Amino acid sequence: MSYAKIFYSSLAGLRFTAALAILLLVVSTRSLILSLIVIMLLALCIRLLDGCWKSLFHMLKLLRWFVIPILLLHLIFSHGELILPSTVMPFTWQGLQQGLWLSVHLSTIFIAAMLMFRALNRVEWNRLILSLPFVGRKLVVYLIMMEPVRSQMSNGLKLLKQQWLLRRDWRAFPVLVLASFSFALSGFTVYAHSLWLRWPVSLNTPVLDISVPARHRQVMNLACLAVLILAGSMMIV
Repeated sequence: MSYAKIFYSSLAGLRFTAALAILLLVVSTRSLILSLIVIMLLALCIRLLDGCWKSLFHMLKLLRWFVIPILLLHLIFSHGELILPSTVMPFTWQGLQQGLWLSVHLSTIFIAAMLMFRALNRVEWNRLILSLPFVGRKLVVYLIMMEPVRSQMSNGLKLLKQQWLLRRDWRAFPVLVLASFSFALSGFTVYAHSLWLRWPVSLNTPVLDISVPARHRQVMNLACLAVLILAGSMMIV
């Protein structure tokens, strides 16, 4: 029995509240050691839920575009003691320290947010969004369109990327970006027309077949409750 199946068999409210408490904890923490420990634990949880390392590696690739600019900006523009005083590079130890701390802090927040998005499955997220006052029912069309349009857009954008990689002509890069936007808009238009003609009756299509023994559900509920209490107590302290 997979860990994801046991996890999603627990109460949705406990899962979401525990993940939200973890996110608030990492936002409020100022400890570098605690942030590094939380990163490792959250990465392990995401690995167990996804069942592979692929999505985690993809997140790390996205994080580099946050970490590298932050480090460079703090190294160059922070005042303090120079790391290489005999050179023209204005890198400072204070900038390195601040850049590392901010990079770790943002990385922890990013991974905690990714775990919070996994705290609910697709059906539970749909129900939560639809239950929002004033705007919930207005978002039903976008919820229905999201999954098929995303898969269609992903395949089309991969083909455009492969075509550009064959030539690697940077002068054609603006044309590639314009073609990507045009492809996305045309795909949304076509699917919106088809959705209008075959409006679905319900959004409650099952995503996960949850048939887990009661003892496993109780253990996962207790685990989520323990995480919630621990994160809440750490935020209060």
